[in-house]
Amino acid sequence: MNEAAMSASNPGLGRRRLLIAGGLSLLARSGHANSEVVLYAYHLKPPYLEDLEHRQGLYFELAELLGLRTPGIRFRTEYLPRRRLEADLEGGRLHGLVIGVNPVWFKDAQRSRYLWSAAFMHDTDVVVSLHKQPVLYNGPDSLAGLNIALPRGYYYYGVDELVQAGKARRTDCEGEESALMMMVLGRVQATIITRRTLYAFLARRPGLRGQFHVALQPHDEYERFILVPQEFAEVLKPLNDALHVLARDPGWQARLQERTLYR
Repeated sequence: MNEAAMSASNPGLGRRRLLIAGGLSLLARSGHANSEVVLYAYHLKPPYLEDLEHRQGLYFELAELLGLRTPGIRFRTEYLPRRRLEADLEGGRLHGLVIGVNPVWFKDAQRSRYLWSAAFMHDTDVVVSLHKQPVLYNGPDSLAGLNIALPRGYYYYGVDELVQAGKARRTDCEGEESALMMMVLGRVQATIITRRTLYAFLARRPGLRGQFHVALQPHDEYERFILVPQEFAEVLKPLNDALHVLARDPGWQARLQERTLYR
């Protein structure tokens, strides 16, 4: 159902959208008050969301920096589990933006369902195995015959198809850190993890450094964006203006820099 049809079938939704857009525009122009825009995030892992209670992590930092560079708008990051976030987004109940995502993950490769900010981060997913039993990865078929630990509910192209064909086994776990520990315990032979998360985990657990092998060929590389629902269209330009400034900010870029532990 398109936006016009949704508004016609739900007048309250249409009025709410007009109020949100109009309110943000008015406040941004006046400069006398701040409207608050929530950035919802579901990546509950370092370095993105490290400590919810103390609001530590890259996504909390980015919200603060964006607020300093967008007159009239204050940004606040909040955690929301993926399934709840997606259900609220589909149902028109998500009163905010979605941070750290890619159009492909939300079936919007053509960017026609939602608005999308400029990319603010490049990320890589890598195949990790034990140093004493390295997996020389050069594509999903390299994982044939292995037991692979992967976070529950996440899709990994090529790998899930390998599992469905009976050529590999998938063991679901709670998160990427759990997958690494399952390898240490000898329960699985490989996992796929975001490189930044791997480095953040090893920074916390230095005793595990040297135990893992990171394949040279990544499983995936992608950009992270901020998904902007149509009713928040007024936010897109000031958001992009702020992101372009941050792209040239040495402090923020240094914070994003991946520190390679396997030199």
